[in-house]
Amino acid sequence: MLKRQPPRRRMHQARKPRAKKAVPEAAAAVVSVQPAAAASAAAVKQKRGRRPKSDEGTVSAKRAPVKRAPRAVQTASTPSVTAVDKIADLLQLEEENQRLRKLLAEKLRAENADLRKRLNLG
Repeated sequence: MLKRQPPRRRMHQARKPRAKKAVPEAAAAVVSVQPAAAASAAAVKQKRGRRPKSDEGTVSAKRAPVKRAPRAVQTASTPSVTAVDKIADLLQLEEENQRLRKLLAEKLRAENADLRKRLNLG
């Protein structure tokens, strides 16, 4: 009687070879019927790299110049009173913000020290 061998185990799955890119039948027919017309076949199959320049020489809509309105000239050289008031309010708020941050930092340091004492950490 023949002794049966255990099935072989693969260490890793081998990859299949890459499939060929599908060529449209119309493009294949053009290439097979007219092998000299390689330019038309190249137009059907897209390749990487730069796009070929158009033969017509016409300007595309993307390249057309954009008409813009003329720039408005600022006549007021000094800032307005409302802008000055807003800047002053912002400066006052920033100062108050810094003061509150310092108070919060002191409060948190004191709380951390109290917790360390309770836990006998330091």
